[in-house]
Amino acid sequence: MSEKIQDTEYYSPEDFIKAPKYDAHIHYHTFDDSFVRKAARANMHLLSINTDFDFSIDTQFEVCQSLKKRHPQTFDFLGTFNASAFTSETFAEDTIEHIKKCRAAGARGIKIWKNVGLLVKNEAGQYLMADDPVFDPIYAFLEKEKIPLLAHLGNNHNCWLPIEQMTVSCDVRYYMKNPDHHMYLHPETPSYERQIKARDSILERYPDMIFIGAHLGSMEWNLEEVAKRMEQFPNFYIDLSGRYNHIFDYTFRHREQVIDFFEKYSNRIMYGTDWLVSKYNRREWMKLFCKLFPRVYMELLFRHMCRMFKVQWLFYATDQVINTGKFSTNPENPEHIKGLKLSKTIVDRIFYENAQSVF
Repeated sequence: MSEKIQDTEYYSPEDFIKAPKYDAHIHYHTFDDSFVRKAARANMHLLSINTDFDFSIDTQFEVCQSLKKRHPQTFDFLGTFNASAFTSETFAEDTIEHIKKCRAAGARGIKIWKNVGLLVKNEAGQYLMADDPVFDPIYAFLEKEKIPLLAHLGNNHNCWLPIEQMTVSCDVRYYMKNPDHHMYLHPETPSYERQIKARDSILERYPDMIFIGAHLGSMEWNLEEVAKRMEQFPNFYIDLSGRYNHIFDYTFRHREQVIDFFEKYSNRIMYGTDWLVSKYNRREWMKLFCKLFPRVYMELLFRHMCRMFKVQWLFYATDQVINTGKFSTNPENPEHIKGLKLSKTIVDRIFYENAQSVF
């Protein structure tokens, strides 16, 4: 057994495994529970986010329902719904019934995804926005029943910028490989500002709904914008998933502001990796490797996730110098960054307690 964490104000790097951890944003797409078991041994709780994307909603639900039954103390999930069915006369009723089904199976909340605002259209070719009245009965139900809503609406700000103006290299690589998702190239889609306006409209109309903005609420480019919503909407929370390079970049430019932000709003922020746990891989050699050596594949997948998790935990919990690599498009930014060294109290809120409380 490891020794207990020392009773000091701050964590040390050696405390990572012993510290309580909650990944509040992963995507678990396999019935294989070895990843959950490994996480539990590392003091890590997992929250899988079902998403209205290319992996069947029904299959995601079945996977998570199965894992929840097998690991009720260390695994949770959020349900989702089929927004493309919005033209049905019974859309709201059917969706509410589906949410009830998810809750009965143990879902801790519901997710709405960015296909609302960026992909789904009505018969006239107009984009369905998140503040459309068709969703009002659903939001009212969630608010009344105090069911948390995780919302990934819009996308990172870089998505609407030309490649040469993007701030982090991971976005450059992604949008160069996926031009269909690069909204700068598709001016017919609703603007970034319209996506944020739709989200804020929901918060204004349903102030008692527990609302979590995924990926820093798509405002990773400016923590002042996040803070404005924190002040205006008391039930607005954020998760940090998938935006760590953006936070590193922001820290280089505004380190004290970043520290102040995490200290002031520490009870409204949740950690998440946005990690995909799946045996499906687009690369043929990885498919073969997973088929031949499934246990090894899952072990490597978990180790890779843990390395990333640890780097990010160290950034918040210690003043250790972190090797970030060439994450920034600004050649003047170094490839390392000093950790923020937030107190144990704040780190525990962000990495464990807030998710436990909200979900």
